Amino acid sequence: MTGQERHRLKGYARDAIHILEQSQALYAQGQTYFYRVAAAQLRLLFCDTVRRHGRMIPLALAVRLWPGLELPGLPRNQAESDRLGIEEWLAQPLPEGGVTVKQFIRCICDQDGGAHVDIRKHGHLPEGFPSAEWIFTLSGIVVAELGSRLAEEDR
Repeated sequence: MTGQERHRLKGYARDAIHILEQSQALYAQGQTYFYRVAAAQLRLLFCDTVRRHGRMIPLALAVRLWPGLELPGLPRNQAESDRLGIEEWLAQPLPEGGVTVKQFIRCICDQDGGAHVDIRKHGHLPEGFPSAEWIFTLSGIVVAELGSRLAEEDR
């Protein structure tokens, strides 16, 4: 990746972090539906792909910018000091719901109004699943980690 491409991708990542921060603030004010906005940003950062010539190509911003990035494991799954690579972090099961972090983000974006709406029951989360709570738990981790990484790189 060229320096110009990296600079552009960092701009998108910085915007995604700011959108996550604003969504968290609105969620804290009782506007819970902003979890869908936050889910779309998590997808851009960690789960975005494209199919080219029959192969899935990762486009996720964090994956492209920081391939060696490690994030803290979810508190209920890992000891607090455990840090996981991006793919391992995305493969963690959520303590509730029987899905991984990646499946959860994609489900919210692809079926629950983050980017698309699919009213069929197949592939949905269990009734009453605390989607907003989990999106903002993940967002908190991401904002802390990527926000500090971007700030370090800007010095």
